[in-house]
Amino acid sequence: MFPGVAAGPRRSAFDFPKHPARKATMRNRESHGAPPPPSGGGKEEFRRWARWMRRPGIPEDQAAATVDGIVEWFAGAGVPAGSVVMYLPLPDEIDVTPVPDRVSRTFAVTRTPPSGPLTLHPVDAPRERHRFGFEQPVASAPVVDPSTVAVVLTPGLAFGPDGERLGRGGGYYDRFLLTVPASAARVGVTVSALVVDGLPTDSHDVPMTHLATENGVRPLGTRALRRVSPTA
Repeated sequence: MFPGVAAGPRRSAFDFPKHPARKATMRNRESHGAPPPPSGGGKEEFRRWARWMRRPGIPEDQAAATVDGIVEWFAGAGVPAGSVVMYLPLPDEIDVTPVPDRVSRTFAVTRTPPSGPLTLHPVDAPRERHRFGFEQPVASAPVVDPSTVAVVLTPGLAFGPDGERLGRGGGYYDRFLLTVPASAARVGVTVSALVVDGLPTDSHDVPMTHLATENGVRPLGTRALRRVSPTA
């Protein structure tokens, strides 16, 4: 969803299959010849692996099941009351834009300005296309106060089982997440094939409190909560 960083060297501690199966999907890459996540590698190693896994596209049934699970989670008990931040997806991200039609909440989306932090705007604000290809609210759109946010549906290239999140390298979401209340649920939206052990983190990385996959939404407990101190 946000401007990425330059790709690292094409060679790595492992090599990717040069000729994946025709009409490849993430599912058959996972079961036929996909390399395992890097062991002990840095963020660029993991980004390269995650991009390779995602390139054919997330299977439609898994993406739909993930969205269904998010909707069911909102209908349950214990979800914080307040507005919801969602993202406008890139082609390799799960499309969460159907959620506002199925959940009775106030929704907002982010804007990536030419410089400075992300800003927050109503989901129905007029949009423009960013030079990196994703849609976002126009600069003149009304602003939403981050202090009203209760849930953030958060994209990422990959996630760890304890809430680690691997972004695209700009740090936009990490800085934004520090502006919302500490009580807000930070929900990483992904599929189970992209939840991996050993994901490297830095001190400024903000962990997720929940993960949403095709298997539903699950809380991550106090280990993730202890590793961040957002705005109270």
